[in-house]
Amino acid sequence: MLIIVSNSTILAQESKAFSSLNEVLEFSKSKNYVFQNAKFQTQLASLTKKTAIGNVFNPKMNTSAQALNNINQQVSFLPAEAFGGVSGSFKEVVIGQQYVSTFNIQPQFDILNLSAIAQIKSAKINEQLVENQNKINEQNLYDKINAVYFNILSFNGQKEILNENLSIAETILKIVYQKYNEGIARKQEVNEAEVNFISIKDKLEQLEMNTKIQYQILDLFFENTIKAELKQTLWSYENQTNTLTTNSNLQTQNIDLQKQLTQQEHKSLLFQNLPVLSFVSSFNWQNLSNTNFFASGSNWQNFNYIGLKLGWELPTVQRLSNTKSKQIQLETLKNNVEHSIKETNNSNEQMVLEYEKSLLQIINYKKIYELKKDTYEKNFNQFKENILPLDKLLISQNDMLISKINVITVLANVGFNVNKIEINNKF
Repeated sequence: MLIIVSNSTILAQESKAFSSLNEVLEFSKSKNYVFQNAKFQTQLASLTKKTAIGNVFNPKMNTSAQALNNINQQVSFLPAEAFGGVSGSFKEVVIGQQYVSTFNIQPQFDILNLSAIAQIKSAKINEQLVENQNKINEQNLYDKINAVYFNILSFNGQKEILNENLSIAETILKIVYQKYNEGIARKQEVNEAEVNFISIKDKLEQLEMNTKIQYQILDLFFENTIKAELKQTLWSYENQTNTLTTNSNLQTQNIDLQKQLTQQEHKSLLFQNLPVLSFVSSFNWQNLSNTNFFASGSNWQNFNYIGLKLGWELPTVQRLSNTKSKQIQLETLKNNVEHSIKETNNSNEQMVLEYEKSLLQIINYKKIYELKKDTYEKNFNQFKENILPLDKLLISQNDMLISKINVITVLANVGFNVNKIEINNKF
């Protein structure tokens, strides 16, 4: 049952044809989860910045309300003569109100908090860091798609070559069978010709399976919403001669922003050791009664205050440790920035060298293929005339096959390297 559902899902997928890598990359923007997550990360960074701005004043509005029923109040003994009693005696007197209701509001906010002010810049740097990291994630995704894309194009090109050679192998097999029937070829030669045919057929079948695997990987970049089909061929890169350069430094920017963020966080931790000036106030309303809560004619009292508060929290061991730890992180990131500059320059140079190397290989591999092809054609003619043995012909066919596959492989490398540089230059 599960297999039926799975197959139905696959069949229900829409097929979509692509003529270039750029079309694939553009389509991935609307489907891949990386871009959806990037939006969420941007929203979180924006929220963090807004929160930091609000925390500069750190507004608070503490409110409370309570209603107390003093069931058993405290009893005091006062001189009885104050109440017209006998001198020297005492009278029990209950002092206080049984029903006490209170409502309290305490608005306050910071006037000067240097640590909170420093956190605004931290949040802004964090916003830039998130944006930069999103670009890195996008570039990494594009690089992965680029690799799969040219794997598929390479496999398609190799299948084309193998199909050509399968036809050649079939022709050779028919000739050997004919010679065998005429009594001028041995059964061993028939076997070798058939093995050659089966071997090429097997390579073609394996290549078909590998292509399907690569297509599955490619479709996953679109969250399996479509079944991709690539129309481009590698022969479009056959005459590639453009000089390319690249100077992207996303990784260095990322580490530099991490350094700036850590530097600002360190400053914020230092500012925590400074006093904070705040506005404080309190507004209170109280109702007193011995009859019941909020009794008619009960007493209402109001007492308020406003003022300034200078708060200074002495540094704790944990705070001092956090400050020192942040300083060590900062020194580490400074070293990382210096190394990243060298690493990025080296990576950019390597990309260009890989591209130039593949351009040189095209020239050499095409020459080799033409020579191997010429050798095979001459050997084939000699074989038909019974001048050349079968094993020599099969070796020359295999050499021609390998040489042409090498051409396809290097064309795939050219296409991959060209687009890797172009992707790198986008950021």
